[in-house]
Amino acid sequence: MVKRTGKDRRMLWKYFRFELKLLIRNKFNWLLGLAFILFFPLYFPHYADSDMESIQSIKNAESGHYISIFNVFPEELRETTKGEEIYNNLIEQASLINKQRYSLWKRDNFDVYIESGLKLNELRLRLYELDNEGVHPDYIVPKEEIQKEDALLHYYKKHKLPVEPDLITASHYMPASLEYVNGLMFMLFVLFIGSTMLTHDHQKRTVMSIFPISFVQKAIVKTGIHLGQIMVFLVLGVALGGVAASREAAWGNFNSPMLLYQQGGVIAISTTRYILYMLIAMALFASLLLLAFILVNTLTKNLYASVLMIVLIFLIPTVLNFTGLHIGLLQPLSIIDIGPILNGDAASLYGNDALDYKLAAFWLLVMNAGILGALFVGNKVKYRQRNATPAFEAGKGGE
Repeated sequence: MVKRTGKDRRMLWKYFRFELKLLIRNKFNWLLGLAFILFFPLYFPHYADSDMESIQSIKNAESGHYISIFNVFPEELRETTKGEEIYNNLIEQASLINKQRYSLWKRDNFDVYIESGLKLNELRLRLYELDNEGVHPDYIVPKEEIQKEDALLHYYKKHKLPVEPDLITASHYMPASLEYVNGLMFMLFVLFIGSTMLTHDHQKRTVMSIFPISFVQKAIVKTGIHLGQIMVFLVLGVALGGVAASREAAWGNFNSPMLLYQQGGVIAISTTRYILYMLIAMALFASLLLLAFILVNTLTKNLYASVLMIVLIFLIPTVLNFTGLHIGLLQPLSIIDIGPILNGDAASLYGNDALDYKLAAFWLLVMNAGILGALFVGNKVKYRQRNATPAFEAGKGGE
């Protein structure tokens, strides 16, 4: 038994090396990967030219709002106790925003910016307790925005980090570029990379028969090496994009915070951790697509039909969303785009507060395991059917 296990492992290792050599010689994949890598630095000029407001411009705009707020504030309300508190609250808010503006302009005392921002959030939440009476609806800051700002400021304070006023840096561009390619573009890239996985098996059946290992083991090996190649292309692309951004602007700070939706609320995590989460999610999604391609292709025996069928399946939630239909059972398919799950847009769309990164990762793992299980069961059924077929029906006996 031990000897057979050792022999099986050696055969599996030989098959791995064989598949790896095939992948290395696949010029189509290398050309596709090169184009994918070059996209990241080439996309940066468009990103830099997009209309992105700096923190300074946002605070300048907020400061200007208070002129309109005071102009429309009811005079008769100021004469009441409640109205006086609201009015004084607004005056203090305007003063705190001006302190933040000065701190951003000086770029040397961000503690003032952080402490002023935390106090500003407290005042804005207090106005909600007072029903924001007398404040024009256009100038009421949503609670969700207050909570997001509070999470960022507490992160800055906890980790004693300077505030990054500029958004055009490598630390901002790298996660933004990942969010851009994630979704349909990444799905097509993965499917095209994996489209040749079974070509050699179909064309060289005699050669492939020298590897007496199970179909599921072959599927795992093929998925593993193609996934490795895909992630190498992805990481190289993001890194090259970061280098391009650093040359045009600056590297920025990869410890600076980004918002992550979690269990109905938001938390602030480092940019490095955010990028890592995206890469892990994209790796799980790529693995799912590769396994799904093997499963569908064994049924259709047609490359283009397999790719089209998988794309259509994963696009069902997006198409239904355009029509206003949000079917809960289709939520697992929404992981085609991990960005909205990370920022909480997907949870709002489906009305499911539990739809966060952890749940998406769980779904991805379950679906990967489910497809592997389907491949195992399907192969067992075919094996039994083949062995149960009489010899004369299989063409192995009689005339």
